[in-house]
Amino acid sequence: MAKQHDEEKIQWHPPFCSATELEFREDADILEFIPELPLSKKPLNIDLFIIKKTDNRVLQNDIGKLFRKDNICEYKGPGDYISIDDFYKAIAYACLYKSLGKEVDARPASQITISLIQEKHPKLLFKTLHSNGASISSTYSGIYYITGSYPFPMQMIVTKELEKLNHSPLRVLTKSVDKEDIRQLLKIADQLITQRDKNNFKSIVNASSSANITTYDDIKKEDETMAGIIEMAERKGEARGEARGKSLGKAEANLSTATDMIKDGLPASMIVKYSK
Repeated sequence: MAKQHDEEKIQWHPPFCSATELEFREDADILEFIPELPLSKKPLNIDLFIIKKTDNRVLQNDIGKLFRKDNICEYKGPGDYISIDDFYKAIAYACLYKSLGKEVDARPASQITISLIQEKHPKLLFKTLHSNGASISSTYSGIYYITGSYPFPMQMIVTKELEKLNHSPLRVLTKSVDKEDIRQLLKIADQLITQRDKNNFKSIVNASSSANITTYDDIKKEDETMAGIIEMAERKGEARGEARGKSLGKAEANLSTATDMIKDGLPASMIVKYSK
């Protein structure tokens, strides 16, 4: 019962943001990640907003093939799903973001994309979209492009179906993790150079191990090196969580300032300062 209680307290959105950043680490120099971007003074936040700062480079991660300049991500954690209403809510968020530019058409619709992310295949959502005239196609495993009478390019990311080799950061965000996904994630630990990548890695491992205690314990027993990586990440993840808790007061104090900046036209480099 205690284990179940611990799993229920896991906050999946922060590690999702960390996993997404780690997925795109090869192109981090031209991407800007803004978690929970506020759209107005009332609670109305985009789960993750990704700014692509240059047009002349194709992103290495296949999730980013659809990306334009401004990319809106709507995420549902394990056990949750994106309903047809969530689908249109994401479109509404994108429309609202587009409409809040400092000048008329300062944010062209052609430069905005929507990515919907959940663990399992959205059978009901796809059925409803098909009945409404949408077309759904897939070029990469777990990535579905949705086309129809929608104002923005859209894709659905099904994390459980993503190719294993390159998408372990997102694949391990589940309550039924696969051992091979854990091993694949742990293999990249010594490839991480920046402190931001290392912190993201720790956030992912901490959430995933909290939801899959037995599986991670098995990995620790099977491989001493991986056990050390897991235990280090879990310790650092807990310490980071405590530090984040202490900083929440400052973050909340800066929220109104960040919101005003968005209304004035989203000076992204300054927004990031207030979202950290």
